[in-house]
Amino acid sequence: MRPLLPRLALALGLALPLATLPVARAQSPADQAEKVRLAEEMRRLAKRNAWRGVDEAYREMLVLEARGVELDHPDHVLGADAAVALGDISAAYDRLKRSTKHRTTEDVAQRIAAIEEAFGSVTIVVEPKYIGGADLVVVQMPFAADQRNAITKAQGAMIESRGYQGLLPYGEYKVGPRSFTLTREGGPVTVTLAAADGVQREKGVAFVGPRVDLGPAFTAAGAPGKPDGTQPGAFSGAGVRAGVGVQLGMHGGFGGLVQVGYHGMFGGKPESIDAFETDATGLQMGYGWLAGTFRAGNLDLALGPVLGVGVAKATGVATETGGASDLDYQSMSGSIVTTGGSVAGNYLFLDLGGLKGGVGLQAGAQSDGSRLYPWGQLGLTLAPARRDG
Repeated sequence: MRPLLPRLALALGLALPLATLPVARAQSPADQAEKVRLAEEMRRLAKRNAWRGVDEAYREMLVLEARGVELDHPDHVLGADAAVALGDISAAYDRLKRSTKHRTTEDVAQRIAAIEEAFGSVTIVVEPKYIGGADLVVVQMPFAADQRNAITKAQGAMIESRGYQGLLPYGEYKVGPRSFTLTREGGPVTVTLAAADGVQREKGVAFVGPRVDLGPAFTAAGAPGKPDGTQPGAFSGAGVRAGVGVQLGMHGGFGGLVQVGYHGMFGGKPESIDAFETDATGLQMGYGWLAGTFRAGNLDLALGPVLGVGVAKATGVATETGGASDLDYQSMSGSIVTTGGSVAGNYLFLDLGGLKGGVGLQAGAQSDGSRLYPWGQLGLTLAPARRDG
Protein backbone atom coordinates (compact mmCIF):
# COMPACT_ATOMS: atom_id res chain seq x y z
CA MET A 1 0.00 0.00 0.00
CA ARG A 2 1.33 3.45 -0.95
CA PRO A 3 1.80 5.87 1.94
CA LEU A 4 -1.14 8.28 2.48
CA LEU A 5 0.91 11.51 2.65
CA PRO A 6 2.41 11.31 -0.88
CA ARG A 7 -1.05 10.57 -2.30
CA LEU A 8 -2.52 13.70 -0.64
CA ALA A 9 0.34 15.83 -1.96
CA LEU A 10 -0.29 14.53 -5.48
CA ALA A 11 -4.01 15.34 -5.24
CA LEU A 12 -3.31 18.87 -4.04
CA GLY A 13 -0.76 19.37 -6.79
CA LEU A 14 -3.40 18.51 -9.40
CA ALA A 15 -6.19 20.55 -7.75
CA LEU A 16 -4.39 23.87 -7.28
CA PRO A 17 -3.77 24.64 -11.00
CA LEU A 18 -7.41 23.83 -11.74
CA ALA A 19 -8.56 26.23 -9.00
CA THR A 20 -6.72 29.14 -10.66
CA LEU A 21 -8.53 28.73 -14.00
CA PRO A 22 -11.16 31.45 -14.70
CA VAL A 23 -14.76 30.41 -14.27
CA ALA A 24 -16.95 31.35 -17.23
CA ARG A 25 -20.05 33.23 -16.18
CA ALA A 26 -23.28 31.97 -17.60
CA GLN A 27 -24.98 34.31 -20.03
CA SER A 28 -28.70 34.74 -19.60
CA PRO A 29 -30.52 34.25 -22.94
CA ALA A 30 -32.61 37.32 -22.14
CA ASP A 31 -29.48 39.41 -21.44
CA GLN A 32 -27.84 38.17 -24.65
CA ALA A 33 -30.94 39.10 -26.64
CA GLU A 34 -30.96 42.54 -25.03
CA LYS A 35 -27.30 42.98 -25.96
CA VAL A 36 -28.08 42.22 -29.61
CA ARG A 37 -30.95 44.71 -29.56
CA LEU A 38 -28.81 47.45 -28.01
CA ALA A 39 -25.98 46.85 -30.50
CA GLU A 40 -28.41 47.26 -33.38
CA GLU A 41 -29.86 50.39 -31.80
CA MET A 42 -26.36 51.87 -31.39
CA ARG A 43 -25.59 51.35 -35.09
CA ARG A 44 -28.95 52.84 -36.11
CA LEU A 45 -28.47 55.92 -33.90
CA ALA A 46 -24.87 56.40 -35.05
CA LYS A 47 -26.01 56.67 -38.67
CA ARG A 48 -28.17 59.61 -37.59
CA ASN A 49 -25.34 61.15 -35.49
CA ALA A 50 -27.53 60.76 -32.40
CA TRP A 51 -24.47 60.30 -30.22
CA ARG A 52 -26.16 60.89 -26.90
CA GLY A 53 -28.49 58.00 -27.62
CA VAL A 54 -25.51 55.87 -28.64
CA ASP A 55 -23.80 56.71 -25.35
CA GLU A 56 -26.89 55.79 -23.32
CA ALA A 57 -27.26 52.47 -25.16
CA TYR A 58 -23.58 51.66 -24.58
CA ARG A 59 -23.91 52.36 -20.86
CA GLU A 60 -26.81 49.89 -20.76
CA MET A 61 -24.56 47.34 -22.47
CA LEU A 62 -21.95 47.80 -19.74
CA VAL A 63 -24.59 46.77 -17.20
CA LEU A 64 -25.12 43.58 -19.21
CA GLU A 65 -21.35 43.03 -19.36
CA ALA A 66 -21.23 43.16 -15.56
CA ARG A 67 -23.79 40.34 -15.57
CA GLY A 68 -21.65 38.12 -17.80
CA VAL A 69 -22.54 39.18 -21.34
CA GLU A 70 -19.51 39.50 -23.62
CA LEU A 71 -19.44 42.72 -25.63
CA ASP A 72 -17.93 42.76 -29.10
CA HIS A 73 -15.02 44.86 -30.34
CA PRO A 74 -17.31 47.10 -32.49
CA ASP A 75 -19.56 47.76 -29.48
CA HIS A 76 -16.71 49.35 -27.52
CA VAL A 77 -15.41 51.28 -30.53
CA LEU A 78 -18.84 52.73 -31.26
CA GLY A 79 -19.14 53.68 -27.58
CA ALA A 80 -15.78 55.46 -27.87
CA ASP A 81 -17.01 57.35 -30.94
CA ALA A 82 -20.00 58.55 -28.93
CA ALA A 83 -17.77 59.70 -26.05
CA VAL A 84 -15.55 61.68 -28.46
CA ALA A 85 -18.61 63.34 -30.00
CA LEU A 86 -19.83 64.30 -26.51
CA GLY A 87 -16.44 65.71 -25.49
CA ASP A 88 -15.56 63.02 -22.92
CA ILE A 89 -12.03 61.98 -23.87
CA SER A 90 -11.57 59.99 -20.66
CA ALA A 91 -14.54 57.76 -21.45
CA ALA A 92 -13.39 57.41 -25.08
CA TYR A 93 -9.94 56.22 -23.96
CA ASP A 94 -11.43 53.72 -21.50
CA ARG A 95 -13.75 52.28 -24.16
CA LEU A 96 -11.00 51.99 -26.74
CA LYS A 97 -8.88 50.08 -24.20
CA ARG A 98 -11.83 47.78 -23.49
CA SER A 99 -12.12 47.04 -27.20
CA THR A 100 -8.63 45.50 -27.21
CA LYS A 101 -9.56 42.80 -24.69
CA HIS A 102 -9.86 40.09 -27.37
CA ARG A 103 -8.53 41.79 -30.49
CA THR A 104 -7.48 45.16 -31.81
CA THR A 105 -7.10 46.99 -35.08
CA GLU A 106 -4.53 49.40 -36.41
CA ASP A 107 -7.07 52.23 -36.28
CA VAL A 108 -7.83 51.60 -32.58
CA ALA A 109 -4.13 51.32 -31.75
CA GLN A 110 -3.44 54.65 -33.44
CA ARG A 111 -6.32 56.33 -31.62
CA ILE A 112 -5.09 55.04 -28.26
CA ALA A 113 -1.53 56.21 -29.03
CA ALA A 114 -2.78 59.67 -30.07
CA ILE A 115 -4.64 60.10 -26.78
CA GLU A 116 -1.63 58.94 -24.73
CA GLU A 117 0.53 61.38 -26.68
CA ALA A 118 -1.59 64.39 -25.65
CA PHE A 119 -3.21 63.44 -22.36
CA GLY A 120 -2.13 62.30 -18.92
CA SER A 121 -4.03 60.64 -16.10
CA VAL A 122 -4.89 62.68 -13.01
CA THR A 123 -6.79 61.98 -9.80
CA ILE A 124 -7.96 64.90 -7.66
CA VAL A 125 -9.22 64.07 -4.17
CA VAL A 126 -10.82 66.66 -1.86
CA GLU A 127 -11.04 65.36 1.69
CA PRO A 128 -14.27 66.11 3.60
CA LYS A 129 -12.44 68.17 6.23
CA TYR A 130 -10.88 70.47 3.62
CA ILE A 131 -12.35 74.01 3.81
CA GLY A 132 -11.75 76.29 0.86
CA GLY A 133 -11.97 76.61 -2.90
CA ALA A 134 -11.37 73.60 -5.16
CA ASP A 135 -11.74 75.11 -8.62
CA LEU A 136 -9.57 73.60 -11.34
CA VAL A 137 -7.60 76.24 -13.26
CA VAL A 138 -5.37 75.64 -16.27
CA VAL A 139 -2.41 77.98 -16.72
CA GLN A 140 -2.72 78.03 -20.53
CA MET A 141 -5.84 76.81 -22.29
CA PRO A 142 -4.95 74.65 -25.32
CA PHE A 143 -6.37 75.26 -28.81
CA ALA A 144 -7.43 71.70 -29.70
CA ALA A 145 -11.17 71.19 -29.20
CA ASP A 146 -10.85 67.75 -27.59
CA GLN A 147 -8.32 69.08 -25.09
CA ARG A 148 -10.48 72.07 -24.21
CA ASN A 149 -13.48 69.77 -23.78
CA ALA A 150 -11.50 67.53 -21.41
CA ILE A 151 -10.58 70.51 -19.23
CA THR A 152 -14.17 71.80 -19.19
CA LYS A 153 -15.41 68.32 -18.24
CA ALA A 154 -12.95 68.11 -15.34
CA GLN A 155 -13.83 71.62 -14.13
CA GLY A 156 -17.51 70.69 -14.09
CA ALA A 157 -16.76 67.55 -12.08
CA MET A 158 -14.82 69.58 -9.51
CA ILE A 159 -17.75 72.00 -9.09
CA GLU A 160 -20.36 69.25 -8.90
CA SER A 161 -18.63 66.59 -6.81
CA ARG A 162 -15.32 68.17 -5.63
CA GLY A 163 -13.30 65.38 -7.16
CA TYR A 164 -12.08 64.11 -10.53
CA GLN A 165 -10.43 61.04 -11.99
CA GLY A 166 -9.63 60.93 -15.69
CA LEU A 167 -7.52 62.49 -18.44
CA LEU A 168 -6.28 66.04 -18.85
CA PRO A 169 -4.02 67.56 -21.53
CA TYR A 170 -0.37 67.84 -20.58
CA GLY A 171 0.29 71.19 -18.96
CA GLU A 172 0.28 73.20 -15.74
CA TYR A 173 -2.74 73.35 -13.46
CA LYS A 174 -3.87 74.67 -10.11
CA VAL A 175 -6.61 73.30 -7.86
CA GLY A 176 -7.29 75.17 -4.65
CA PRO A 177 -3.89 76.09 -3.17
CA ARG A 178 -2.10 73.22 -4.97
CA SER A 179 -0.27 73.43 -8.30
CA PHE A 180 0.62 70.40 -10.41
CA THR A 181 2.07 69.61 -13.81
CA LEU A 182 1.14 66.78 -16.18
CA THR A 183 3.96 65.58 -18.44
CA ARG A 184 4.50 62.58 -20.72
CA GLU A 185 7.42 61.46 -18.60
CA GLY A 186 5.85 62.08 -15.22
CA GLY A 187 3.11 59.46 -15.37
CA PRO A 188 -0.20 59.62 -13.51
CA VAL A 189 -0.62 62.45 -10.98
CA THR A 190 -2.63 62.39 -7.75
CA VAL A 191 -3.51 65.65 -5.99
CA THR A 192 -5.08 65.57 -2.52
CA LEU A 193 -6.54 68.61 -0.78
CA ALA A 194 -6.38 67.83 2.93
CA ALA A 195 -7.65 69.78 5.91
CA ALA A 196 -4.23 71.40 6.40
CA ASP A 197 -4.41 72.87 2.86
CA GLY A 198 -7.66 74.72 3.52
CA VAL A 199 -8.67 77.84 5.33
CA GLN A 200 -7.83 77.52 8.98
CA ARG A 201 -10.71 78.81 11.02
CA GLU A 202 -9.52 81.10 13.74
CA LYS A 203 -10.71 80.78 17.29
CA GLY A 204 -11.72 83.50 19.70
CA VAL A 205 -13.37 86.85 19.01
CA ALA A 206 -14.20 87.56 15.36
CA PHE A 207 -15.68 91.02 15.88
CA VAL A 208 -16.79 93.48 18.53
CA GLY A 209 -18.32 96.90 18.03
CA PRO A 210 -21.38 99.14 18.16
CA ARG A 211 -24.82 97.85 17.25
CA VAL A 212 -27.65 100.22 16.25
CA ASP A 213 -31.25 99.31 15.36
CA LEU A 214 -33.70 101.98 14.20
CA GLY A 215 -37.08 101.89 12.51
CA PRO A 216 -40.85 102.22 12.67
CA ALA A 217 -42.69 99.86 14.97
CA PHE A 218 -46.27 98.87 15.67
CA THR A 219 -47.27 98.10 19.24
CA ALA A 220 -50.48 96.62 20.61
CA ALA A 221 -51.57 96.67 24.24
CA GLY A 222 -53.96 93.84 24.96
CA ALA A 223 -56.96 94.00 27.26
CA PRO A 224 -56.19 93.72 30.97
CA GLY A 225 -56.32 90.24 32.33
CA LYS A 226 -58.74 91.20 35.14
CA PRO A 227 -60.86 94.24 34.16
CA ASP A 228 -61.82 96.18 37.29
CA GLY A 229 -62.97 99.45 35.82
CA THR A 230 -59.74 101.24 36.72
CA GLN A 231 -57.75 100.35 33.62
CA PRO A 232 -58.25 101.25 29.96
CA GLY A 233 -59.13 98.55 27.47
CA ALA A 234 -56.97 97.35 24.62
CA PHE A 235 -55.26 99.95 22.46
CA SER A 236 -52.62 99.97 19.70
CA GLY A 237 -50.71 102.29 17.42
CA ALA A 238 -47.63 103.04 15.38
CA GLY A 239 -44.42 104.47 16.71
CA VAL A 240 -40.67 104.09 16.60
CA ARG A 241 -38.10 101.89 18.26
CA ALA A 242 -34.41 102.77 18.46
CA GLY A 243 -31.59 101.05 20.26
CA VAL A 244 -27.83 101.28 20.61
CA GLY A 245 -25.44 98.83 22.19
CA VAL A 246 -22.45 96.56 21.77
CA GLN A 247 -22.32 93.29 19.83
CA LEU A 248 -19.60 90.66 20.09
CA GLY A 249 -19.19 87.57 17.93
CA MET A 250 -16.89 84.55 17.93
CA HIS A 251 -15.33 82.92 14.86
CA GLY A 252 -17.61 79.96 15.38
CA GLY A 253 -20.61 82.21 14.68
CA PHE A 254 -22.10 82.61 18.14
CA GLY A 255 -21.92 85.77 20.21
CA GLY A 256 -23.86 88.21 22.35
CA LEU A 257 -25.54 91.61 22.30
CA VAL A 258 -26.29 94.22 24.98
CA GLN A 259 -28.56 97.09 23.95
CA VAL A 260 -30.55 99.91 25.51
CA GLY A 261 -33.05 102.09 23.71
CA TYR A 262 -36.38 103.84 23.34
CA HIS A 263 -39.71 102.23 22.45
CA GLY A 264 -42.49 104.68 21.66
CA MET A 265 -46.07 104.44 20.46
CA PHE A 266 -48.08 107.53 19.56
CA GLY A 267 -51.24 108.35 17.71
CA GLY A 268 -52.87 105.18 18.94
CA LYS A 269 -56.53 104.49 19.44
CA PRO A 270 -58.50 102.50 22.01
CA GLU A 271 -60.13 99.53 20.30
CA SER A 272 -63.45 99.88 22.22
CA ILE A 273 -64.09 103.54 21.36
CA ASP A 274 -64.99 104.55 17.81
CA ALA A 275 -66.65 107.97 17.76
CA PHE A 276 -65.46 109.31 21.12
CA GLU A 277 -62.96 112.13 20.91
CA THR A 278 -60.01 111.13 23.08
CA ASP A 279 -56.73 112.51 24.14
CA ALA A 280 -53.68 111.00 22.44
CA THR A 281 -53.03 107.41 23.34
CA GLY A 282 -49.36 106.63 23.72
CA LEU A 283 -46.59 104.54 25.21
CA GLN A 284 -43.18 105.89 26.15
CA MET A 285 -40.74 103.29 27.36
CA GLY A 286 -37.03 102.71 27.75
CA TYR A 287 -35.76 99.18 27.38
CA GLY A 288 -32.74 96.97 27.87
CA TRP A 289 -32.09 93.91 25.70
CA LEU A 290 -29.64 91.08 26.44
CA ALA A 291 -29.46 88.64 23.52
CA GLY A 292 -27.52 85.71 22.21
CA THR A 293 -26.51 86.11 18.56
CA PHE A 294 -25.42 84.01 15.60
CA ARG A 295 -23.73 85.37 12.45
CA ALA A 296 -23.50 83.28 9.26
CA GLY A 297 -22.34 85.22 6.22
CA ASN A 298 -24.59 88.26 5.90
CA LEU A 299 -27.33 86.81 8.08
CA ASP A 300 -27.39 87.99 11.70
CA LEU A 301 -29.81 86.49 14.24
CA ALA A 302 -30.48 87.59 17.83
CA LEU A 303 -32.73 86.27 20.59
CA GLY A 304 -33.03 87.20 24.23
CA PRO A 305 -34.98 88.76 27.14
CA VAL A 306 -36.15 92.38 27.28
CA LEU A 307 -36.85 94.64 30.28
CA GLY A 308 -38.91 97.80 29.73
CA VAL A 309 -39.78 100.71 32.03
CA GLY A 310 -41.99 103.65 31.09
CA VAL A 311 -45.42 105.26 31.07
CA ALA A 312 -48.61 104.53 29.13
CA LYS A 313 -51.62 106.74 28.45
CA ALA A 314 -55.02 105.73 27.05
CA THR A 315 -58.72 106.53 27.31
CA GLY A 316 -60.64 104.04 29.39
CA VAL A 317 -64.08 103.32 30.77
CA ALA A 318 -64.45 103.70 34.54
CA THR A 319 -67.41 102.34 36.50
CA GLU A 320 -68.64 104.19 39.58
CA THR A 321 -68.10 102.17 42.70
CA GLY A 322 -71.50 102.97 44.22
CA GLY A 323 -73.30 100.40 42.15
CA ALA A 324 -74.51 102.96 39.60
CA SER A 325 -74.45 102.02 35.96
CA ASP A 326 -73.17 105.35 34.71
CA LEU A 327 -70.12 105.00 32.48
CA ASP A 328 -67.48 107.62 32.21
CA TYR A 329 -64.85 107.91 29.47
CA GLN A 330 -61.69 109.34 30.95
CA SER A 331 -57.97 109.60 30.22
CA MET A 332 -55.86 107.17 32.22
CA SER A 333 -52.07 107.07 32.55
CA GLY A 334 -49.59 105.30 34.69
CA SER A 335 -46.13 103.80 34.91
CA ILE A 336 -45.41 100.29 33.67
CA VAL A 337 -42.61 97.78 34.15
CA THR A 338 -42.55 95.01 31.54
CA THR A 339 -40.55 91.87 30.98
CA GLY A 340 -40.52 89.63 27.91
CA GLY A 341 -38.41 88.64 24.95
CA SER A 342 -37.36 89.76 21.48
CA VAL A 343 -36.10 88.03 18.32
CA ALA A 344 -34.41 89.74 15.36
CA GLY A 345 -33.25 88.68 11.93
CA ASN A 346 -31.10 91.05 9.86
CA TYR A 347 -29.50 90.84 6.44
CA LEU A 348 -26.26 92.85 6.48
CA PHE A 349 -25.25 93.58 2.89
CA LEU A 350 -23.51 96.97 3.01
CA ASP A 351 -19.80 97.30 3.83
CA LEU A 352 -19.21 100.50 5.81
CA GLY A 353 -15.61 100.26 6.90
CA GLY A 354 -15.58 98.35 10.16
CA LEU A 355 -19.38 98.15 10.16
CA LYS A 356 -22.01 96.26 8.19
CA GLY A 357 -25.32 97.86 7.29
CA GLY A 358 -28.58 96.18 6.39
CA VAL A 359 -32.27 95.73 7.01
CA GLY A 360 -34.17 93.40 9.26
CA LEU A 361 -37.27 92.39 11.11
CA GLN A 362 -37.60 92.41 14.88
CA ALA A 363 -40.51 91.28 17.01
CA GLY A 364 -41.24 90.73 20.66
CA ALA A 365 -43.78 90.61 23.42
CA GLN A 366 -43.65 92.04 26.94
CA SER A 367 -46.02 91.91 29.89
CA ASP A 368 -46.54 94.13 32.91
CA GLY A 369 -48.43 91.42 34.76
CA SER A 370 -51.78 92.85 33.73
CA ARG A 371 -51.67 92.91 29.95
CA LEU A 372 -49.46 91.78 27.03
CA TYR A 373 -47.64 94.22 24.75
CA PRO A 374 -46.75 92.49 21.45
CA TRP A 375 -44.85 94.56 18.87
CA GLY A 376 -43.06 94.34 15.54
CA GLN A 377 -40.45 96.47 13.78
CA LEU A 378 -39.03 96.85 10.27
CA GLY A 379 -35.83 98.85 10.41
CA LEU A 380 -32.23 99.55 9.60
CA THR A 381 -29.30 97.97 11.40
CA LEU A 382 -25.63 98.81 11.84
CA ALA A 383 -23.44 96.07 13.29
CA PRO A 384 -19.72 95.35 13.54
CA ALA A 385 -18.17 93.68 10.49
CA ARG A 386 -16.95 90.10 10.85
CA ARG A 387 -13.38 89.13 10.06
CA ASP A 388 -13.60 85.81 8.19
CA GLY A 389 -10.76 83.46 8.83
